[in-house]
Amino acid sequence: MKVILLKDVAKTGQQGSVVEVSDGYAMNYLIPNGLAEQATADKLAAHEAAQNKKTEQRAQENKTIAGVVKSVEGAVIEIKARATDKGGLFKAINAADISLAILNGKGAMIPADAIDLPKPIKTTGEHKLTVRAAGAEAHITVAVSAENA
Repeated sequence: MKVILLKDVAKTGQQGSVVEVSDGYAMNYLIPNGLAEQATADKLAAHEAAQNKKTEQRAQENKTIAGVVKSVEGAVIEIKARATDKGGLFKAINAADISLAILNGKGAMIPADAIDLPKPIKTTGEHKLTVRAAGAEAHITVAVSAENA
């Protein structure tokens, strides 16, 4: 029997997939527990339409994110942090801090996981970074300066 999984089921499939299972498994376990529904022609057509809509939405989101990434190309992001006299920071600057600084400075929301930061920034000065998301790439400079205490 073909069923459309409504939730992830171990050793059977992930939510949204159409799988072939034995009649007994479907009728006695999957359907009564709300894990799946029988795949009729109407439900398969509706499922396919919903999947296509999700794909289009993801493509639109990726296009938007790519535009945002390209908009910060060459930007200089300034971050002030407490530092020692020798330029060492008391608290390392991570990708989330940089993402927040981009949002505050440029008004562009860049996800922290899109910022290519091999290790946290621990010193003042300029640091060149790459931002990659949705197939787009931008190079930015993070200028870290000492904050007046």
